[in-house]
Amino acid sequence: MLKFKAKILIIEDDKDINELLALKLRAHAYECVSLFDFEGVEDLLDEGEIHLLIVDRNLPSGDSIERVKKLRNQGYKEPIIFLTAKALHKDLLEGFEGGCDDYICKPFDFDELLLRIRAILKRHQKDEERLIFGEFSLNLAAHECFHKDKKIELSNLEFELLKCFFENQGLLLSRQFLSENVWKDDTTADKTINIALTRLRNKFPALKNHILSVRGVGYKLC
Repeated sequence: MLKFKAKILIIEDDKDINELLALKLRAHAYECVSLFDFEGVEDLLDEGEIHLLIVDRNLPSGDSIERVKKLRNQGYKEPIIFLTAKALHKDLLEGFEGGCDDYICKPFDFDELLLRIRAILKRHQKDEERLIFGEFSLNLAAHECFHKDKKIELSNLEFELLKCFFENQGLLLSRQFLSENVWKDDTTADKTINIALTRLRNKFPALKNHILSVRGVGYKLC
């Protein structure tokens, strides 16, 4: 199975810390984008899907809390981690009240940061009812599909068919199963299912080789 690559935006003005974080996170299969202040952040968030932000509180433009509050007020819901030298209890309270999901003090242990990133992403994906396979994601609540950062338009049938495969990754799905769970009809013709799967494969070349046909039995996503 392909590994989902979450994209992390690092906003840290210390060049050495920024580069080291990006290097280590990429070694753990994360994609990283680096900025040294909040300039351009909103444009970047509008351009593509960012799954998590790591933000230093002390930036050239000042304390990041107000900027994070602004993002939250604009409807940005992705998780945010403050990475900061501000270590007093009141600083931590200010961070959470400002809209962060986690607060980590410098100097920090990278392994601990990595565990917190994984936990937050896992929790957030569950909260959004998101199904993941490789570089594809399905947001069930919004009825949206993404390949990397690009939103893919799907018909209702295509979405339900992809959802069925994502929910049953690695399992052999019979035509009867697909008929009952996607078409909601146990008499769907094999030809109808074959045509739908051919269209789905053609629409997603990157997924094509992962939807396998088992002759005379059914299909498997792996």
